Amino acid sequence: MKAWKFEEWGRKFEDRFIWEVGNGRNILFWEDNWVSSGVLKSRFLRLFSLSVSKKANLFDCGDWVNGVWVWNLI
Repeated sequence: MKAWKFEEWGRKFEDRFIWEVGNGRNILFWEDNWVSSGVLKSRFLRLFSLSVSKKANLFDCGDWVNGVWVWNLI
């Protein structure tokens, strides 16, 4: 982390990686930074507060059907 700051690359070390979602079982829907816009619970506070599945993984929240994401209720 110090090397990244020393080089003045400006972003945190973790931000330099790309997530491979795979089947979504190891990605927490609300808490992991799996979308480029940031952690969803921080971006959508009201929705997060209403969710009954705050610890759900991505696999439990929806699925790709014919190239379109179909949400399960969370």
